[in-house]
Amino acid sequence: MTHVMTALLEINDLRVDFTTPEGTVQAVRGVDLSLQRGQTLGIVGESGCGKSQVFLAAFGLLAGNGRAAGSVRFEGGEVLDRPAELAALRGDRMTMIFQDPMTALNPYLRIGRQLGEVLEVHRGCNRRQARQRAIEVLQDVGLAEAERRLDMYPHEFSGGMRQRVMIAMALLTEPALIVADEPTTALDVTVQAQILELFHALQGRADSAIVLISHDLGVVAGLCQQIAVMYAGRIVETAAAANLLERPAHPYTQALLASVPRLDRPVEQALTVIAGQPPDLAQSLPGCAFAERCDRVEPACREQRPELKPLSGGGAAACLRLSP
Repeated sequence: MTHVMTALLEINDLRVDFTTPEGTVQAVRGVDLSLQRGQTLGIVGESGCGKSQVFLAAFGLLAGNGRAAGSVRFEGGEVLDRPAELAALRGDRMTMIFQDPMTALNPYLRIGRQLGEVLEVHRGCNRRQARQRAIEVLQDVGLAEAERRLDMYPHEFSGGMRQRVMIAMALLTEPALIVADEPTTALDVTVQAQILELFHALQGRADSAIVLISHDLGVVAGLCQQIAVMYAGRIVETAAAANLLERPAHPYTQALLASVPRLDRPVEQALTVIAGQPPDLAQSLPGCAFAERCDRVEPACREQRPELKPLSGGGAAACLRLSP
């Protein structure tokens, strides 16, 4: 009898809507994703494409005017819109590192208290045990003088140091799933590299699955085994990282890669810009959402919505002009 491995995270037909004064905004329009333990997945796309909302919905952290439908299964159990289950898992088995550590950290509490609470709530540690573990994890993320730092407040740290504290908080319980939402956006390139190295080290130690949400293909390429590209609330391409970067299939993925500065390109060669604007997600989109910005558009593209289809070299893309 063959043993079928259960995915750590299984997202099926996830849809996220927001009620606004201008009408209903369909931020996520039927996303399917599967993630195994130990896997690294990058989610890439422009701001507003829905990539963060997929995981805010999965974690039960949508804004008050948002509602989610579909299915999100974590370690085999359904968690979408199940607050009690998510409250037990969040911060323990699954953690999220937010884009802005200054708003994610409590400005009124010392760092040691914020780290310690995670262990007291989820691991039943006493204060002394929690403090010792917090020192170890701060050392793991490369913060010097870790014991002294525990007694400091967030405003006493630089942006890079606060980001390390957020990562330390995520690592405290050695979770099965870590979702990092633009974790290197506000950091200089040197600190970015150090943060990505931290993720590598963590994965080797705890076999955690990591999802990296970013608009930066370079950052994702440095860490992730798989990449999913999102546009206007849908996944338009997914493939192994090396394949997607070498042979992008979808016109949007190709345009994204062409707009990234490259060292092997002549200095005088201008960067490519993706013309136009992303579509209004409060409107229905009958055909391909990228049609208005695509230089390979055909009449059928505006009427027929492309589904993700397998590609011969592996992966899948949603474009009417692609042959399997």
